[in-house]
Amino acid sequence: MKVETIYPPVKKRSRAQAKFRTAVNWSFGVSAFACTLINIFVGGALWSLTVDWALWFVWSAVISPSLVERNRISQTSKVLIDSCVLLVLIDVVFSLGWAGFVVPIVSFASLAAIGTLFLSDLPRQKQNMMPLFWLIIAAFIAMICAFSGWPRMGWPMIVLGCTALALFIVCIAIMRRGLIREFVKRFHTD
Repeated sequence: MKVETIYPPVKKRSRAQAKFRTAVNWSFGVSAFACTLINIFVGGALWSLTVDWALWFVWSAVISPSLVERNRISQTSKVLIDSCVLLVLIDVVFSLGWAGFVVPIVSFASLAAIGTLFLSDLPRQKQNMMPLFWLIIAAFIAMICAFSGWPRMGWPMIVLGCTALALFIVCIAIMRRGLIREFVKRFHTD
């Protein structure tokens, strides 16, 4: 019986890489802790929240990306979510008032890029459809919230909702029964 290895072999890290990673890990942790302490002692706006989230954003996207869902669609959607949270934190902490306008634009651009990645290589990307659908659902929820009055309904929110609806319709039209099969695979309980 021949066993076929489908995962690439694990590369052994050198001691220098391990030491560098440990040093970066400690420097990120100490920086986040120091910023929080300085913000507590100095007072004022909670700017340490934005710094801590930015450190987390860089750590999770560049230094220690996820190993399980490591594909273009999942990584792009993770960067989109982290950047939108960072933009909202900056807006809330510093009371700037532009997040309701900027976040839908960033979300639209990322959703269009993820949709392009998904549709450009459909046979290989079918198993990576869940991050796309979570983002489509998030865009629909944002549209419902915008219809209720928060955030203010503007053209970026309308464009985001239309893009999400168009991607949803295209995915249903292309995948048909395959879409249901993928959902059953993802949410099976047996």
